[in-house]
Amino acid sequence: MGLLVKLGLRRSMIWERPTILDEILDSPLQAVVWRLYLLFLWLRGTPVRPPRNRQPVKVVCMSDTHDAIPTSVPDGDLLIFAGDSTNDGSAASIQAQIDWLDSLPHQHKVFVCGNHDSWFDINARSEVDTLSHKSVALKSVHYLQRKSITLAFKCGRRLNVYGAPDLPKCGPSTFAVKPNKE
Repeated sequence: MGLLVKLGLRRSMIWERPTILDEILDSPLQAVVWRLYLLFLWLRGTPVRPPRNRQPVKVVCMSDTHDAIPTSVPDGDLLIFAGDSTNDGSAASIQAQIDWLDSLPHQHKVFVCGNHDSWFDINARSEVDTLSHKSVALKSVHYLQRKSITLAFKCGRRLNVYGAPDLPKCGPSTFAVKPNKE
């Protein structure tokens, strides 16, 4: 561990939030422009005020159930499941989780994979699932893998949601990508 890491000026692991020094060393111009942008936003004040005549959209986010079926899920308009629905990543395990998500009363359900949801990554799919050509029926669940979707709600509001399961490559893992050094 280097001196700058010990002083808290650099991050110790790649998936930690970059420090200001990390941002400056990676791209000085981008770091300065980003800080100026944040300053202008702060000076301008709140840029968006929700309409008074429309109800807000209530978003519920959960993850890491690892094959468990929670008995209590908060009410909301949109449920975002943010990965690790299973332990083994098999089609059968994922289908059980999708069936559970489909049974929930939320108007929209969005599913984004985690590193344990390997069936969705063709390169990490188990041999049994590949040879048996097993599939997963998504039902009313929107699956997002590096794409976005615009959802319309009963209250008349719309929401754009983007989902990407990517995580920094640190050994063999589902959806692992090499970090962009640019």
